[in-house]
Amino acid sequence: MNAVRWQCNLRASRSARALNVTLFLLCSVLLLSLSWPAEWAWGEAPLLLLLWAEGWRNERRLVQRVGCLALDAQGDWLWRGLRWQAERKPDWLPYGVLLVLRNQQGQRWRLWLMHDNLPPAEWRTLRACCFLRDEQTLP
Repeated sequence: MNAVRWQCNLRASRSARALNVTLFLLCSVLLLSLSWPAEWAWGEAPLLLLLWAEGWRNERRLVQRVGCLALDAQGDWLWRGLRWQAERKPDWLPYGVLLVLRNQQGQRWRLWLMHDNLPPAEWRTLRACCFLRDEQTLP
């Protein structure tokens, strides 16, 4: 087993959940505020139900993104008991990072880690590990 360079227990991101709820509420208000032609009025309720179902599905997916995430010395990610390789370099934003991971069975995960998914010290350590690794791979 490889030594672990970085490890953290992820928790559900409050900012991602708040953004999710806000966007779906705004879309719902927009949908309700539109003036519908009389012959299309029946379509408003099913669209609203589909929108809410999608919002609930996204909320459930955000809450499920919890658990132990680790980066080993070889650059492999350990998530949910499986070894994953980064499909590309992580995409960094000031408030989050997108990890695109693929395992040996071909499954792919797009894992957004928001700054509030983990404690501040772990966030800084993750950034340092990823940026240090990128510098080491440059020619």
